[in-house]
Amino acid sequence: MYCAPGTAQDPEVSLPSSFLSPRLFEKNLGLLSKKLEIKEIHLTGGEPTLHKELPELVRISKKEGIENVAVTSNGFFREGLIEDLKGAGLTRMNFSLDAMEQNSFSKISGKNLPLPRLLHRIEEASSLGLEVKVNCTVLRNYNADQILPLLHWAGERKIPIRYLELMKMGPLHEKHSELFYSAEEIRNNLGSEFDFISVDTPLESTARYYETTEHYSFGIIANHTEPFCEGCNRLRMDSRGRIYGCLSDFRSFPVSEEGSELDASLEAAMQTKKNVFTGSELSMKYIGG
Repeated sequence: MYCAPGTAQDPEVSLPSSFLSPRLFEKNLGLLSKKLEIKEIHLTGGEPTLHKELPELVRISKKEGIENVAVTSNGFFREGLIEDLKGAGLTRMNFSLDAMEQNSFSKISGKNLPLPRLLHRIEEASSLGLEVKVNCTVLRNYNADQILPLLHWAGERKIPIRYLELMKMGPLHEKHSELFYSAEEIRNNLGSEFDFISVDTPLESTARYYETTEHYSFGIIANHTEPFCEGCNRLRMDSRGRIYGCLSDFRSFPVSEEGSELDASLEAAMQTKKNVFTGSELSMKYIGG
């Protein structure tokens, strides 16, 4: 619901709904690695598991010497994919889990997908030894009542859960104010049942983490009310191989084989970073959420 494009035109209407080719990814990653210390590759979407060559993208990342390679998924993909991804070198899977009750889950996903299948995938990834996190985007009047059940389920399995403020992006750009549920409201909701303390978090982290007295771990990603822009060290690459410096800015830049041109693109991308998150009408399907 909150990632797929709506009917409104995106600022870059020519953006294709396609997949980054392994050949282009390998070329660009090699060029960027000569200029940057890349600590992590995070393959997102849209839904990255629709990419038929996703394990190859993971292999390319590991071959380039990237220690941490992660995938974010909705959990609805073919049998055996998790084993294939781990075999290719995947280190972490993030799963979007927005509710623990089927009706709420269907309402927020906009599809009648079976929730037990997603829960099974999360536990499967954990049992295979991958680091696992679950993400819940909280929308007012959709799933705020699921915040506590989600922490119970994740905490009992020792899986960190992160609650996200709805980002003012793409299809829900105009409805953002009516659906927005703040980090403070999330903490108050959790505080009605749990006692928790803040945990030290690196400056570049998108989430601020907490631990309950039961040793359940949760984070809050508060793009709007508690922005983390100051520590942002991320770049995004779309299916065309172009890079973005900020989700709040839809300008993109080419990855050139000419060193001076690549330096200029990197400098321009970094200049697009904001002091606060303002959002964009561009859907995250095109550049990764």
